[in-house]
Amino acid sequence: MPYVWIAIAIFVAVYLFLDFNKLYALRYGMDVGVFLQSLVDFARTGSTFNWVEQQPHLTVHDSWLLLALTPVVALFPRPETLLVVQVLAVASAAIPLYVLARGFGLTAVPAQLVALAYLVSPSVQGWAYMDFSENIFVPVLAFSLAIAVQRRSLVWTLVLAQALMGVKEDQIWFLVWFGIAGAIWYDRRLGFATIALGVANGAVYYGLVHAAGYNPAQPRYLWWPPTLPQDLAFTAEVLAPFAFAPLALGWRIVLAAPLVVEIMFNGQWAYPLARAGTHWTVPLVTLIAIGAAIAIARYPGWARWAFACSLVMALFFNLTVLHFGRHLYPPDVAGYARARAIAVSNEPAIYTPDDEGAYVVASPNLLAQLVDRGAPLHNPKPAWGTH
Repeated sequence: MPYVWIAIAIFVAVYLFLDFNKLYALRYGMDVGVFLQSLVDFARTGSTFNWVEQQPHLTVHDSWLLLALTPVVALFPRPETLLVVQVLAVASAAIPLYVLARGFGLTAVPAQLVALAYLVSPSVQGWAYMDFSENIFVPVLAFSLAIAVQRRSLVWTLVLAQALMGVKEDQIWFLVWFGIAGAIWYDRRLGFATIALGVANGAVYYGLVHAAGYNPAQPRYLWWPPTLPQDLAFTAEVLAPFAFAPLALGWRIVLAAPLVVEIMFNGQWAYPLARAGTHWTVPLVTLIAIGAAIAIARYPGWARWAFACSLVMALFFNLTVLHFGRHLYPPDVAGYARARAIAVSNEPAIYTPDDEGAYVVASPNLLAQLVDRGAPLHNPKPAWGTH
């Protein structure tokens, strides 16, 4: 798989440069600060409290897997640390996707093209460029879990399913759903074991959080997508990089229903969640990649079309600065230096959403606060400029 390794190296180099540029230009959003401050606090006090959510992050989302980052964050308590982790996690998922495609019967070249289509796709590039999110671990874990299921390994299925359930609470219920499907149509032992593990995870998490007096995030859903035309465009946008291959699976695409409902029927958020490149879409696009590997294994010639379509989408519909007509903003050297000084000062500091980029840099300081979360921006700072 030499082409996959080369592509991963290029991807990592390019997006570390782009992400650091975005950070030094103070154009990252508050979520980077949320996770960094939570992990720094956990390393120092054992709590995942952060000032944006004003409570421990683990009482908002079941994201205990992030605690594995505590040692590296304790050594390097800077936003750059999370950006490196993000890019490496997103890029490395191409390796198990290649292995999965080979397991479905593809030869080396078509399997590499499937992995390259994943890396080149606008969604994946968007994940590497977005604010840090726990969902960046979904692709590498889900592809690896699919390999374990493909090989009917009970132990590795449970280990990887448990890790994936630790990314966020919605992964628990997604895996219960697929456990039911697996028990009916694939392997009863794996299916029922996954269902039992999911139910246990849900019961423990919600039981502990409610016992501590907190209410986890509870999204509300509508009976009909509030932005249907945009949702249909989004669906085409995320299927196109894989040459629409998953549609060849016929009725089986119905199994994606819970993942679609989560992002298209949500009526509570400030913007439509079904936007390619955002962390909300990671589970669905990951499933699309798995479906594409299955479908392309039946029609290996489609691998070339997938890679070609992914290139076209990346060149003309990319979500990052790598798009015709966009350019990077110059770093805000003075602003970054001020925020970095606050980060190491241990002095109180107050930021508003207009200064969230500076808050991100200052967030290792547990006394740095971002107030009025959700207030409208008076001076929006996009991550790129246009000619």
